[in-house]
Order: sequence, then C-alpha cells, then structure tokens
Amino acid sequence: MTGRLEDKVAIVTGGASGIGRAICQRFGQEGAKVVVADRNIAGAEETLTLMGATPENAAMVDVNISDSFQVERMVDAAVTQFGRLDILINGAAILIRTPPLVEVDEVLWDLTMETNVKGVFLCCKHAIPAMTVNGGGSIVNISSMSGVRGVGYSVPYAVSKAGVIHLTTVAASQYTSQGVRINCIAPGGVDTPQMRGSTASAEAFAGRNEGHPMGRVGTADEIANLVLWLASDEASYVSGSTYIIDGGAWAGAQ
Repeated sequence: MTGRLEDKVAIVTGGASGIGRAICQRFGQEGAKVVVADRNIAGAEETLTLMGATPENAAMVDVNISDSFQVERMVDAAVTQFGRLDILINGAAILIRTPPLVEVDEVLWDLTMETNVKGVFLCCKHAIPAMTVNGGGSIVNISSMSGVRGVGYSVPYAVSKAGVIHLTTVAASQYTSQGVRINCIAPGGVDTPQMRGSTASAEAFAGRNEGHPMGRVGTADEIANLVLWLASDEASYVSGSTYIIDGGAWAGAQ
C-alpha cells in the first residue's frame, strides 16, 4: 500500500538518524511532505539524500527543541513552505548514562528534562494551533520502555520518558475534541546508533539480542511502521494511547 499520507505535511524531530530517519523515509514513500528537524545538520542532510528529497516534498530545519523561539520557527517554516501542518512526530531525545540517583549530576538531570520533556511540550504547544486551523492532525510522541518499567543506567532518561507518556494522555484529553489525535509509542531495544552507544560495548549489545524472546532487538523500520499507522487516517479512532513495541520482551519478563 502506498499513498497513505498523500498531501499530508509532517514534522519529524530527531530526523537525522535512527528511528527518526526511518520515519522520514517511510513518510516520504507514503506521499507526505516531510520536514526533517534536528540539530545534527549533516545527519539531516543525509536523511534528505536517502529520501531522494526535492524542495517540493521535503525540507530541513536546524532546531533545538528546548528553545521555544526555535520550535515556533520550525512550525512556521513548515507551514510557510508547504501550506499546512498535519503530523508531528516528537522523536528528538537524549540519553545520558548516569550513576545511581544520589550521584546524578543536577546538570545532567536538567539537560535531559529540557530536551526530552520540555522539548516535547514545546513542539506540541506550537504545532497544535497550526493543526487545528485545518481541522486537526496527528501527533505521535516517542517514549521508551524505559519510561514504562524504568532502567537503572539512567535515572533522568527513564523519568523523562515516563513524563512523555503522561504528557500524551493529558494532551489527548484536551485536544482530541478539536481534531488532534495524540498518541505515544514505547519502543524496547532497537538497533540504532543511540542504543549501541547506551549499551557501552559491542558485547553488551550482542547480549541484548541473545536475551530477547525473538532473538534480536527491533529495527528502526519496524518502529516506523507503527508510527506510520498512528499518523495515518487508518488510526482515525485512536487517541490518548501508548503502544508498547518491544517484540514481547516485557511480556516475557513478567
């Protein structure tokens, strides 16, 4: 099936690599006009190249999502170039490994919350009015299984991702009636540069595969499939939900 996002305009934060890049590519294949938003300019340009992008179907925005002015500029750029905004994917986030709570540096806590929670808040804040002007849209926030079950290797990351889940629920309760569907996904292990970095070694990454019910972690393309469905009109009755996508890992751990 193709054309599932035909004539839709989407902003994807964190589009320079990993899951965000896979989403940009999939959205482009399905007919969307895509704004690749990221601070990693070189990575964003590579994403556009991989998409076979043209000025008619894609653009790039350099944005720090923790800065309200820059987020507002990002939304304005999308609307100015493509005439509307239908979809927002909040994928940008940082993961910094930390010691146990008592030893966590306050700077790392603040940096993580500024990006992972405030950034999602600001993107929703500025995108929702642009969507309601045209009758609504779809927002998909990317949380993590770390926000569902917690992880010991990063207190601020786990708490921030739990915050994304709750922000999704509250925002959906306020804006679904205005035509904006807001949902969340919580991926488990996915083979991305971020995950390979967070496991700290090739051996630790290999161990994630060996201990998984499917014998492997997920791929960015598999996550993009779920995001595509949530963003599309096929999910027209879905709002305020969080979808775990971890290949049965959490179920197998119960």
